[in-house]
Amino acid sequence: MVVAPKTSYRRMQQYIPRQFEQTKARTKTKAKEKVRYILSVIVVTLATLLLLTRYSFIIETQYKVEKLKAEVAKLASENESLKVKIADLKSTERIEKIAKANLKMHEPDDEQIRYLER
Repeated sequence: MVVAPKTSYRRMQQYIPRQFEQTKARTKTKAKEKVRYILSVIVVTLATLLLLTRYSFIIETQYKVEKLKAEVAKLASENESLKVKIADLKSTERIEKIAKANLKMHEPDDEQIRYLER
């Protein structure tokens, strides 16, 4: 029987990076990071739009309130002037003057007054 000679082989470990597997993992993480980034940008944009919409509604409501306050003040002054006008029209001197001048009324004489007893 023939025996093979014993030779010692030197093992050299070489580092051969597996780039294909690493790029797959990186692309997955990069894709996840991109999705997270896009979602966070969308959320921030929506929150900003919501805030701006609320502020615009608040400003619009404040404008309406100021407009209504001005209208109330105008109506209050008009109401006061109408109250003064009503007081002038209801005055007894004015009514008596109109009755004597336009309707030719005069105060009754003593003969025209009759007293009734109950």
